[in-house]
Amino acid sequence: MVWIENNQERISVSKSPELRLWQAVIWRALQDCANEDPRVRVEAQVWMRGQTDYFHEVCDMADFKPEYVMKAGKVLRDLGCIRGKKWLQRAREKTK
Repeated sequence: MVWIENNQERISVSKSPELRLWQAVIWRALQDCANEDPRVRVEAQVWMRGQTDYFHEVCDMADFKPEYVMKAGKVLRDLGCIRGKKWLQRAREKTK
């Protein structure tokens, strides 16, 4: 559930199940970018480079800008497994 401030009035806007599903797909791919299994990690990192139509479709369905998702994937690629997992954990806590 997301709260929107509108002239000092709080309005509740629920995310649709489909939107939450596609956002979970992106989140899983981000987690896979920091996976300890190199096969899983490399596959996710390649997908996060945004060179496929499927990547852009998933971002559209998740209501995320592809360039921001690609940037997050690059951050995780640069951080490596252990630091990447910590970064993801902090990011997840901020979105709760």
